[in-house]
Amino acid sequence: MDFNQGELNFDSTANDSTGYQKWRDEMDARKREIESRYGVILGKPVILQLIGEVKPLQGILTIASKTLPKIRSQLLLQLG
Repeated sequence: MDFNQGELNFDSTANDSTGYQKWRDEMDARKREIESRYGVILGKPVILQLIGEVKPLQGILTIASKTLPKIRSQLLLQLG
């Protein structure tokens, strides 16, 4: 088993913020997709009426997971 973790070169020009920016762009695209598909705006106050529940839920709808699932139905949302 090889435990060599290599070396981080912080002076390299390849270490820029493009990876993080790509991740943010993917999350923003997913957010826009959810907003258009379900007719809600994430990060704003909402009222949800769930099937089988008597009282509606109120709160701010956000994405619970920070990673993008491979299957759209696996995206986790959170009401806070």
